[in-house]
Amino acid sequence: MRQINKISAPTLPMQLKTSPNDHRRYRYLVLANQLRVLLIEDHKCDKSAAALAVNVGHFNDPPSRQGMAHFLEHMLFLGTQTYPQPGEYQNFISRHGGSNNAWTGTEFTNFFFEIDNGFFEAGLDRFSQFFICPTFDPEWVDKERNAVDSEYRLKLQDDVRRSYQVHKETVNPAHPFAKFSVGNLDTLADLPGRDLRSDLIRFYETHYSADRMALVMISPATIETQLSWCDRFFAPILNRNLGTPTLEMPLYRLDDLGIRIQINPVKETRKLALTFPLPSVDA
Repeated sequence: MRQINKISAPTLPMQLKTSPNDHRRYRYLVLANQLRVLLIEDHKCDKSAAALAVNVGHFNDPPSRQGMAHFLEHMLFLGTQTYPQPGEYQNFISRHGGSNNAWTGTEFTNFFFEIDNGFFEAGLDRFSQFFICPTFDPEWVDKERNAVDSEYRLKLQDDVRRSYQVHKETVNPAHPFAKFSVGNLDTLADLPGRDLRSDLIRFYETHYSADRMALVMISPATIETQLSWCDRFFAPILNRNLGTPTLEMPLYRLDDLGIRIQINPVKETRKLALTFPLPSVDA
């Protein structure tokens, strides 16, 4: 039986700025578990959609487990306690005119889907379970580790990815940007006394928390109906009270600045990239 938490009022009143010509209705709120939510009611939508961002990315990868955030993103699609069959989520979405995907960046991981309007509620039910009760089925750990490695090898001859990796190799090595973000069979191998699945669960329980998540939904369904779905499906996400991640290490040291770097491309191409360090704009 699922535990249902009550929705709280927004912690801070937020007046959304909209165009006078915008026909949509909006509602911003913060659930009792501190998950931030933006709801959009749009009667002209031919499909409904949702996206959930987690303030966790490859910057959070343990030094001995580089690529872990990306690997976790993959594993969350492969079964939950409520819907244990791997592939059930993707099959349900595609059967009902939808699509889904996810990506892992430096500081955020984002999950999203769209679906025919009549199946949005059922899609949200399946989607929300990623963040409540994933199974991390041992049978799929090794298969997905190989899938991540294949993704890594596919990009070895990609000039954009190669340039990105050169950038990583030439910044302050103490900054998390210098980490290897994709992961492969080496970084995701079982270690003596530490198997990958145990480290995966530890990473999920350490970093995935409602107070580091933000959800947006858009649908022809009324704001009131969408509120009820938030209450049922997303209020049970555990709040570990992690707070906002902080990053104080400079990306560049003085020795890393004023350097000209030449890269031999795989394909015949010419490109100039200029990089300037700027102070934090978070405030």
